[in-house]
Amino acid sequence: MEIDKMPEALKENIQEYSENVIKQIHISLDKTADKIIDYIRSNVPRSGGPNALADSFVKKAYGEGANRMIVIYSKTKSGLVHLVEFGFKHRSGKIVAARPYLRPSFESLSPLMLEEIRQIIKEGG
Repeated sequence: MEIDKMPEALKENIQEYSENVIKQIHISLDKTADKIIDYIRSNVPRSGGPNALADSFVKKAYGEGANRMIVIYSKTKSGLVHLVEFGFKHRSGKIVAARPYLRPSFESLSPLMLEEIRQIIKEGG
């Protein structure tokens, strides 16, 4: 390779590396979000009725490239999420115990995702 063409070739290689890494990170984020939703659906308490809290969780992606963020939330039962997760005191005075399902899913799956992202960056996508 000629010395004059080297900067352009290097620029192309770096651009290709960046695109591959971003694409693989997006896949990893989506896969982890799906795993978190599956974990939530299997661990959130069920009422037994239709339109359960467990079935109301969805994911939504925001941003592009390195600024991509995926938010997981309850589409229809957002007012119940914190009550089930942290517990509450009922009007009658009875204390309803916390039944955490969001924090454990995050704590168990996020380190795996971060390690996968480290590997993606190290291997170049």
